[in-house]
Amino acid sequence: MRVTSLGSGSSGNAFLISSRATTVLVDAGVPFRTLRAALDLASVPNLSAVLVTHEHIDHVRALPRLARLSPAPWFATSGTASALSSDANTESHPWEILGAGSPRNIGDLEVTAFHVSHDAREPVGFLIDDGDARAIIVTDLGAVSDGLADVVAMAELVIFEANYDPVMLQRGPYPASLKQRISGPLGHLSNDDCAIFLAGAVTDRCRDIWLAHLSETNNRPGLAAAATEQRLREAGRRPAVRPLPRRATVSWDSDAARLRPRQARLPLG
Repeated sequence: MRVTSLGSGSSGNAFLISSRATTVLVDAGVPFRTLRAALDLASVPNLSAVLVTHEHIDHVRALPRLARLSPAPWFATSGTASALSSDANTESHPWEILGAGSPRNIGDLEVTAFHVSHDAREPVGFLIDDGDARAIIVTDLGAVSDGLADVVAMAELVIFEANYDPVMLQRGPYPASLKQRISGPLGHLSNDDCAIFLAGAVTDRCRDIWLAHLSETNNRPGLAAAATEQRLREAGRRPAVRPLPRRATVSWDSDAARLRPRQARLPLG
């Protein structure tokens, strides 16, 4: 399995996931020129599907132009599809409805959607399995839900939100109402909450953690990475941790990840 982040943050989110015979796009929130360049490399005619986590603009910005480029069907929950189908630019494109918790086969990939807590119509994350490796994508959630740890435990690559540093958010320029929305149960996840959850959820199966959707105003990559790495060390876990850049491309290959030596297990205390 190969996973490529095309961008992650409030300015846009998109991931390409490829197996030997199938390529899917998860969200299309990056500028279309970025998406087009990545799809040209992946061969647009071979794009099998677009998976949409929810309807917010930083996840769907390029969908209307993508519809003119590729006939690949769009997969989403009924709530997300309903929210987007009212847009005249996307209403005629074919939708496939995903039920949370019910695996769907797309080519040689198995895709399972699961509910997340966020202020959208029916948002989800995705677990994607190529029969040999698994990746999980959770980019927007205000609180972790029951059963999410069981899903995370299955993945070699965990892409998980670490949106804000609590101190930076509270001292930052946002109005009180927006700060409350971000830190609320339907908003976004803090570095600390992400770190605590992942330290208790990942298993030795996990090779890499990508920290996603970092706020440009209320976070720093070093803060996000340090919080998660500390909790992982305390739990005796050793995956590599990487904060995703907002605009640059980052790729992961399951075969290469398995060959790479694990980080040394550090003594506790």
